[in-house]
Amino acid sequence: MKAEHPERGCHQLEIEKQNVSLKDQVYHQIVEMICSGQLTPDTLFTERQVIEWCGVSKSPVRESLVQLCAEGALRSIPRCGYQVVQISAKNIRDLTEMRLFLELDSLPNVLKNLDEEKIRELRLVSEKRYAPDKDVWRAWDNNIRFHLTLNRYSGNVQIYKVLEQAYATCARAYAQLYTVQKAVIAPGREARETGHDLIVKALERHELYTAHEQLKKDILFMEEQLLITRIAR
Repeated sequence: MKAEHPERGCHQLEIEKQNVSLKDQVYHQIVEMICSGQLTPDTLFTERQVIEWCGVSKSPVRESLVQLCAEGALRSIPRCGYQVVQISAKNIRDLTEMRLFLELDSLPNVLKNLDEEKIRELRLVSEKRYAPDKDVWRAWDNNIRFHLTLNRYSGNVQIYKVLEQAYATCARAYAQLYTVQKAVIAPGREARETGHDLIVKALERHELYTAHEQLKKDILFMEEQLLITRIAR
């Protein structure tokens, strides 16, 4: 299936953002199109189409496409264009295993560095998960913001960077879930306490074991939901 010009797709890139390279802006725009469901695994699109969508020159578009292919988000099909790679069950399990190592092992340092200000920040981030419009991209952003904020408190910059990159390169896996089951990650206000709320409460009480188990449960729940949807093949 050939990609049409997206109705809600790439806005003209904000060139004035000097702190972000043009290539990175194009990269994030393509990822956003994948996460919003505008570019699906059955859609073929070309470099020229991306240039038109994003309103930029060939060089940053090509660099972004090469990076996304290297990360496994896209595949290049000679003489046809590019296609979004369908997430496999193994991809999901590998990502979950990595998250368990990085996030759970960081918890003792998180707890050691916690103070009232950090607890308040974490609680506010958790509350943002109640997205009234259940927008896919906002839901994804709110979810990773919680986990990255939590991990940042550990004080290990290298682990944070690895986790941040893992979320960035695997965003499309979660987006495929959110498109089908947005309520899983963007619950309405009527929902009872989420796993994030329980993690915050346990940390506030300095209950490391409970926080560890709730975080583990939250990570495994996401894996379970991804596999149950049978989106991954």
